[in-house]
Amino acid sequence: MLAINEIRKIAQKMQASGLGKIEISGKNFSLRLHCANKDELFTAPRTKQGLDIKAIQQGRFWNRHPLQQKAAIEQGNKVNAGDCLGFLQTGDLLLPIRSPRDGEIICLAVNNGDRVGRGRKLYTLLPSDDQ
Repeated sequence: MLAINEIRKIAQKMQASGLGKIEISGKNFSLRLHCANKDELFTAPRTKQGLDIKAIQQGRFWNRHPLQQKAAIEQGNKVNAGDCLGFLQTGDLLLPIRSPRDGEIICLAVNNGDRVGRGRKLYTLLPSDDQ
């Protein structure tokens, strides 16, 4: 059996190396990991109003880390590419939702703790080059 820290290390090495998929099997377990292109993770095509940032899978949306009191991002905040906007919880795993570009958050489409499906709009980002 693999501990969650070992799985995290494998996922980080996958992302760093550009490896897209991996399957690991042992006597009592099987693990499949798929690392999506980072530009695909939480984005959808740009709309006239901005860039919609959507969930890549179903889960529970959190606007803050469970160990922190303050929300990661609020409407009107300026963000840089790679900034953490919130989290998508799937099981015990918290996936950070990162900004794909510099810009301003102009819409928060879900509430803290909402269950979301794959493709559900979470935020709308007005990229800096559009301002």
